[in-house]
Amino acid sequence: MIEATENTGNLVRLDGKTVLIVGASSGIGRASAEICARAGAAVMLADIDERKGREVTDAIVRQGGTAAFTRVDAADEQSVIKAIVATVEKFTRLQVLVNTAGAGDLGSAPGEVWHDFIDLYLKAPYYACLHAVDEIERAGGGSIVNVASIAGVTGSVSADVAGTGYGAAKHGVIGLTRTMALAYAKRNIRVNAVCPGYVKTGITEFLYANPEASRRLISENLRVPMDRWGEPHEIGSVVAFLASDAASFITGQPIIVDGGFMAR
Repeated sequence: MIEATENTGNLVRLDGKTVLIVGASSGIGRASAEICARAGAAVMLADIDERKGREVTDAIVRQGGTAAFTRVDAADEQSVIKAIVATVEKFTRLQVLVNTAGAGDLGSAPGEVWHDFIDLYLKAPYYACLHAVDEIERAGGGSIVNVASIAGVTGSVSADVAGTGYGAAKHGVIGLTRTMALAYAKRNIRVNAVCPGYVKTGITEFLYANPEASRRLISENLRVPMDRWGEPHEIGSVVAFLASDAASFITGQPIIVDGGFMAR
């Protein structure tokens, strides 16, 4: 299996932009925060995990970036509102929203897991979009990037009906993205979604922790054309691009980043 060659250099600039990233303490959210900061943005990292979130924030600041942290429960509408207010209070404005909150174990009781998937993966980005658009418009326009999944553009394999909540939510995120893109296009707000394939994060660690099982999954079972896992920075780079003026004529699009998996 071919290994990834890490290249986290920035091809775009975000100078003068304020970015709020919901779900920024690890995985794709962390990579997005780091890359956006390196591209010149002032980044507000928001996460329910305060310890990890502050660690990432401090690391960005030590490396010369501009960043702050605020705690948020992405599935709680009032908490999301407070995070948006905190961003504007800290950096005076908000131009970019990135929704990437997720969890490896929702801790759901039997019969509740479907609703918990919808709460975290669909309602949460809706709340953030709903309450951020006015601030983004006040700032003169900007960009919203919702992290969906290839499970949002195809069926998602699940062992039972309750597990279909993930795929249903990710399909909903793409619907939300396209609808908002149409509604806010003339208000200078672009809305796009990134749809990652199989990426190494804490949520997927159980699939790649064993090297041989990981190889079989990617090379034999899934047959990913690039024959490897994706890395968080490879998604974060696309997030930063969509947030930047380099993507000024792109809106309403689910951008698939999956090593060619969906091309077959």
